[in-house]
Amino acid sequence: MPDAAGWHGLPPTTHQYLPPVQLDAPTEGITESVSPAPALWVDLEYPNGSVQTVRGFAMAWTPSAVLAQWVEFSIAREAWVRPDQCTRRRIPQRSDAEQ
Repeated sequence: MPDAAGWHGLPPTTHQYLPPVQLDAPTEGITESVSPAPALWVDLEYPNGSVQTVRGFAMAWTPSAVLAQWVEFSIAREAWVRPDQCTRRRIPQRSDAEQ
């Protein structure tokens, strides 16, 4: 009998995934977020000059870099980006949605 736990069906394809341009990971002065991580809009920049805005979270930061995490092709992705690529976003609370 096959195991019922885990992924069912074809796994998501990642052959079209193109990593964004990112900064070198800092080695000091890093502040790690605590739960819940700050919600962000992140403007990811790509080598061809295109920009994609994604919903993400700030997992860590320094004065000059933010470790942004987002989901793409059903997989969590992370990249160190410049702070000016990030804008705080608000996640409505349940009580906000019920009104």
